[in-house]
Amino acid sequence: MEKTENSQSCVKMTRHSKNCTANTVYTYHERKKDAKHSGYGTQTVRLGKDSIRNFDCCCLTLQPAKDPVITPDGFLYDRAAILEYILSQKADIKRRQKIYEKQLDRAAREVAEKKRAVREKEAREFMALNTLDTHSQASVQAAESKALANIVARRFTSVEHSYKPGSAASFWTSDPSNEATSSTAELEPQKPDTVVRCPMSGKALRYKDLITVNFTDVEVGPRVPLKAGESSVAQDVRRCCAVSKDILSNSTPCVVLKTSGSVVKKEVVDRILKNEMVDPINGQKMTESDFIEVQIGSGGFSDERSILTATRWAPVMPS
Repeated sequence: MEKTENSQSCVKMTRHSKNCTANTVYTYHERKKDAKHSGYGTQTVRLGKDSIRNFDCCCLTLQPAKDPVITPDGFLYDRAAILEYILSQKADIKRRQKIYEKQLDRAAREVAEKKRAVREKEAREFMALNTLDTHSQASVQAAESKALANIVARRFTSVEHSYKPGSAASFWTSDPSNEATSSTAELEPQKPDTVVRCPMSGKALRYKDLITVNFTDVEVGPRVPLKAGESSVAQDVRRCCAVSKDILSNSTPCVVLKTSGSVVKKEVVDRILKNEMVDPINGQKMTESDFIEVQIGSGGFSDERSILTATRWAPVMPS
């Protein structure tokens, strides 16, 4: 008797697990899950700490810079990486310039061909009107074409008078203004940009404007030489302020001194250096333009310094 009761209790189950997907409403959670797997809709992902650049890493390679340089806007690069970028951009500019010159030559040839065709047409009409045999016939044809042109002009005039403001042209009719605009755009190719621009700020970038950065390392253990491709973080080597010897991190605003290339805390610059306006490393006099604030990354938490979400736009899933 006890066995039968135990077997009946084991057979009985709740209906929740059977009907968890039997809802007649397409819920928000189900829609987001299907959109994620199908690729439809806007995808938003929260970035983690491993995908955020550290303050002493190159903006191109995202690795600790071996020979760091900084732009006047405060973006840090590895010298080899930014030099390779500048050379590749110059080669790309030359390639686009050659394409632009070919487009100009093609457009000039097309304009010359059209002018030549117009001159040939005018010459044929002149010869036809001044020939004895075809003079009368050509005069009649010219009169007919002129009358037809007048009829067409009156028809266009009536259409323009019947036009009501605010009514756009239909998609099945041709718009003369659009055709003229498109033809003008085809005849006038876009001139390429001939300036190498910073990949982060988009401003003009010149190699001679780059400033060498001299970080001050803090050893937290036995000093081991860096190997090729090895990160300095793995060896517990961190950066510190050249003046106060405080440890620098992604949450520490820091400034590069243009005169010596040293990296100091922004707090030290505001309290001490801007009052004396003398570089404490080499003793040179400084101006306001000699203080370059480093564009630091983020600590992985939500703050105003960087965008911690990545968004990818895609077609909306049909409902």
